[in-house]
Amino acid sequence: MARIVKSELEHIPKGSKGSTQNRLRLYYNAWRRRDLLRRKSKEETLEEAIKMLKKNYPNFNPKFDRNFFKMPKRSPLQRLTGWIKR
Repeated sequence: MARIVKSELEHIPKGSKGSTQNRLRLYYNAWRRRDLLRRKSKEETLEEAIKMLKKNYPNFNPKFDRNFFKMPKRSPLQRLTGWIKR
């Protein structure tokens, strides 16, 4: 499990010390371990972590490998209204 999470974290770049980007990595790390047991996808875990951060940091622009996570790109309208909801 730890190897899976570690390999997935390679696709979420580090930010500066104390940054929101680093919080994303922290949340993803913790939640992914839980979600692996629940058989959730890596995309679901990442989306959940981003949603949580956007509540407190609405202008946060998360950096991650979109090809690896297969997250849909947001249109300008979706950027204005918030994160994509499934």
